[in-house]
Amino acid sequence: MSDTRGRVLDATLTCLVRHGYGGTTARAIAQIGGFAPGVIYYHFTDLDDVLVAALAHTCESRVQRYRDQLSGMDRAGQAVEVLRGLYLEDTEVGHVAAVQEIYAGARPGSRLAAALALETRRWEELAVELLTTLLNGKPFATVVRLPVLANAAVAFYLGAETLAHLDNDSSRVTEFFDQAARLAVYFDRIPRLRKRGHQPS
Repeated sequence: MSDTRGRVLDATLTCLVRHGYGGTTARAIAQIGGFAPGVIYYHFTDLDDVLVAALAHTCESRVQRYRDQLSGMDRAGQAVEVLRGLYLEDTEVGHVAAVQEIYAGARPGSRLAAALALETRRWEELAVELLTTLLNGKPFATVVRLPVLANAAVAFYLGAETLAHLDNDSSRVTEFFDQAARLAVYFDRIPRLRKRGHQPS
């Protein structure tokens, strides 16, 4: 990615956070980025093209960050604390706020809506990876439909941020993580089932 293209994408994400979807115009993006509006159209076809690219840019970066931090993690308590830290990062860099603005503005059937569906599936795939590792060998793992649970986890993540934004109260998200941490203690105490034929070393 060229430096200029990257600057446009970063300015677009910042604009979404500051001004919302409705206020994210080419002029506003250019003002934040410190370049002429024409620079945007040198690299992108139209405003939707910029938004689709900005969405992919932030999601690819954040999904990789989550995957790096969570890879192979099989203790729920540890996972909750890592997720708490990653959520705080998302908030600080504006990732969640920017994505939510795109969700709010995307028209059904539009290219932007299709891009959102694609990025949502990326997050669901990541959730399946984590849940597969956490549930491996647990007695109730066979009754859990991982794609459904992953979908619910991603929906909850977005919904929690929406509620926190509406009433300007981030404490409710903190409470969610605190509750998850308490439940994780009991989850981690559930022994994993041994596979048949396995002899302890």
